[in-house]
Amino acid sequence: MRQCSRSLSIALCLVSLLMAAGPAAQSTTTDVTFSVPVQLPGVVLPAGSYHFALARDARSVVVSAADHRIVTTVAVITTTRAQAGSLVTMRPSIDGTPAQVSALYSGGGTTGVEFLYATTKK
Repeated sequence: MRQCSRSLSIALCLVSLLMAAGPAAQSTTTDVTFSVPVQLPGVVLPAGSYHFALARDARSVVVSAADHRIVTTVAVITTTRAQAGSLVTMRPSIDGTPAQVSALYSGGGTTGVEFLYATTKK
């Protein structure tokens, strides 16, 4: 009986820690293949396969190439959409530049991250 009580206490402590840590403590990764060059803030990615890993603090995404070489780290904010869909959403190409990746949704779900691009004043 004492052993059962001890195991239950340990399990409850672990559940409490996981709940307190919340989503910020979880790491989310997504693999995406682009057939054409695309833009992320500050970098153009050539066509190819990339690994996107959300940092534990959920404030940035580390982008790696297929050979595991880190390409860039990009600031993000969390975002939601009404319906599940594609892994990425894009902003169209302007003036012949590659399209911008605007958001990434792990598993194509409704919760994801939006990439933070610098805004220019006109």
